[in-house]
This record gives sequence, C-alpha cells and structure tokens, in this order.
Amino acid sequence: MLPSAVTTTNTAAWQYEVALRGRELAVEASFDATNEESFELDPQTAQFAVHVESAPAGTVNYVPAASQGDAWRVACHAGCRLRYRFALGAAADALNDIDTAIASGNALLAPPSTWLLHPATARPGAQLEFHVILEPGARFESGFQRSASGLPESYVLPADALDNSSFTAFGQLQVAEVPAGDTTVRLAVAPQNLGLSLAEAVAWVSASAGAVAHYYQGHLPARHALVVLMKGSGTSTRGETLGGGGPAVLVRASDLVNPATTRDDWVVTHELLHVNFPDLGRQHAWLSEGLATYVEPVARARVGLVNDAKFWGDLVEGLPQGLPEAGDEGLENTHTWGRTYWGGALYCLMVDVTLRERTNNAHSLDDVLRGIAKTGDVDDVSWDIQQFLDAGQKATGTDVLRELYAALAEKPGTVNLSDLFARLGVHMRGDGVSFDDSAPLARIRRSITAH
Repeated sequence: MLPSAVTTTNTAAWQYEVALRGRELAVEASFDATNEESFELDPQTAQFAVHVESAPAGTVNYVPAASQGDAWRVACHAGCRLRYRFALGAAADALNDIDTAIASGNALLAPPSTWLLHPATARPGAQLEFHVILEPGARFESGFQRSASGLPESYVLPADALDNSSFTAFGQLQVAEVPAGDTTVRLAVAPQNLGLSLAEAVAWVSASAGAVAHYYQGHLPARHALVVLMKGSGTSTRGETLGGGGPAVLVRASDLVNPATTRDDWVVTHELLHVNFPDLGRQHAWLSEGLATYVEPVARARVGLVNDAKFWGDLVEGLPQGLPEAGDEGLENTHTWGRTYWGGALYCLMVDVTLRERTNNAHSLDDVLRGIAKTGDVDDVSWDIQQFLDAGQKATGTDVLRELYAALAEKPGTVNLSDLFARLGVHMRGDGVSFDDSAPLARIRRSITAH
C-alpha cells in the first residue's frame, strides 16, 4: 500500500505518486480545490483503471468514486485525493498504439494521459508533478523536466499539456547518455528481439544525433530529449515524436535493422530534427514534415553519411510526389501524404535555393533554422506560421519564405522540376545521377551539401 500522503514538496496543483508493480501501476494523487467534478483518462484507456477511490483533502477517508462513462465524478471543491490501479500492461497488449500504450517484452510505453487520472480542465499556469517508485531492476524514462523537489524519478510539466504529452517508458530498459554537440540525448533501449546490442544502438543514435548537432553548429536547441528504441515489424523503421511537456522519440526498428544497416537508416535523424524545432500544429504538418524530410539528408550528407549522388537522386525521385494534382488547394489545405512530406520538402528546397541565389550564397535555409534554434523553442513549444515566416525574414533580411508560402502553400502553385534540376546541374543517367558543374546554379548545388 502506498503512503497515506503524496510526498511531493512543491506547490504543483496536481501531484501524483506512481508505483510500478510488475505490469501494473498503483497511483495516489492529490489536487488543489477545483469546481471541476469530472476526472478522466484518455477515453481509450479508462477501462484499464480499477478501484478508483476518492477522499477529501487531508484525509484518508476513501470511498469509491462514481463512474460516469469514461470518467469519474469526484467532489473536489475543497481539494481532494484519489487512488486507483491502472493495468498498463493489459492496455499495451490490447491497444498496441504509440498514442496510448505499447509494449516490448517487459518494457511498457505510454504518455501520462494514458495513466494519470485528472480533472477535465486545468487552471491557467497550473503545474503537474509526478513521482515514480520502481521495483528493483526496473527503469523509468521520459523527456520531462526533473522536479525541483529533489525526489528521484520526480518530474513536472504544465497541467494543460497532459492531454498532448509525450510518452514515457517503464520496465526493463537499457539506458545510455549519447553525446550530441554540447549536450546529450538520453537513449532507452527495449532489448526484446532487437537485432542490436546497446553499444550498436548507441552508435546508431550517436551518428544520427551527431548529424543534427553538426547542422546546428554544435548546439542542439533541445536540452532534454529522450529516444526510445524498440523492435518494430515489417521492412521499414518507423519513428514518432511527441513534444508535450518535453520531447521524446519512439523508434521502432524494422525486421531488417542490424549493425550493417544503421548507417543508411535515416529515421532517427528525421525525428531528432522534429525534436529540435517548434511544434507548428496539424494545419502546418506539411512544413514540419517537409523540413525534416529535406534537412535530414542535408545534415547526413554534411557528415559523410550520404553522398551527393544519393542525396540528389532521392530528390529527383521523390519530389514529383509533392507536386499539386487536380483539385489541389495548396499545401495549407491539401493534406495528402505526398503533399505533406514531399510537397513540404519541395517548399524547403525552393526556399534554400532561392535564398542562396538571391543573396549570392550569403543566406540559406540553414540561417532560418539556426535563428529559430537560438530562441530555445523546441517541439514542446507551439508556434504559428507567422512566427516561422517572421523568423525567416529576420534571419535572412528577405521575404523569400513569405513569397514562397504565398505561391506554394496558400494556393496550388507548382515548380518546373526539370528546369530546376537542369539549372542546378543535376541529370539522371539511367539509374544514377551525373552533375554538370557548368550549370547556372552548380555552385549552389555544391554548397547545399558541403561539409
């Protein structure tokens, strides 16, 4: 049984003590006074919470909380306490979903919104703190900031970020700190069925994070980032980044990943670029995904992980998928896979080339992203599109980003890719690429991937 009082020491409005017991969580919580009487979990996971009981603040007079669909009704006008159990392992087995719960052997991954019962709304500025108690041999990992309480495994995040929070990992994990520029990336490996040792996983993440750090001139904007690596399925490695409260990345390695293939696997680099850039929201996913799609091979080329023929060959092959088709309404309003990833990448390439051409290579997309990095805002901070466009003007002294946004995003503008590649001196020859160094923009082509 947990202690009768939550032992956190600061003034967080919502305080939790969470004990991992096998594949189950035992949770005690206390809440400041609120007029909100509906306490909830993610609707998909509410069925896995059992024995939910409440008590007035400062007492241990628990009584069963009244269930109300996917929520519980709790009188908390003078403050209150809750305790319950959450079957995290059962949720992971049943749902197998990164956004709710997923498992790899004895490692369990889930965002706190899955397992922290909370009021339906939070007062502005309210903080949430939780403290995790572990069994011997178990680990807990997250991208959240450590609490100032001094308790081990104690973390804080804004209460209103809970519903969109990044994930956490419990259980049997191998952990390492991976240097990246002037900081480190926290790596947690779920070893079950993974075709990599911890040392091999560290080498993969080190090369990928090193490429991102090199792109940012040795200073990663994200000072706290977690990468969790687990076995996936199929022939493609899959990655997902969640930013709420502190960025974290889950990488599910494909059946084909082994020490010989990690050099060419781009997924970790792609996701770490998301980590180090502000969240633009779903409406502008074409831009956040386009940036990661375009900058990932740029960053890897500059540290020798991709050669120029591969870099340009992939763009020649991929970018046509990003062109508008009949009925297109511009990147802002056409949310197909091709327009989101390759259409966004095409916008970024056009920004990069146009900036370099207009400023005689004095400015580029690099300056825009590095300028944004200096703000310190990363994936747990929301930006609107105007902040991004303003940052481009500030970093380059031009309106190139805004002009191309109007041409390609606000309406279904297109690009003559054959002409663009010809001016860059990129030509397909059978299955390969050749370069024409006499082309008008050959110098710009070379500068994009220059080490």
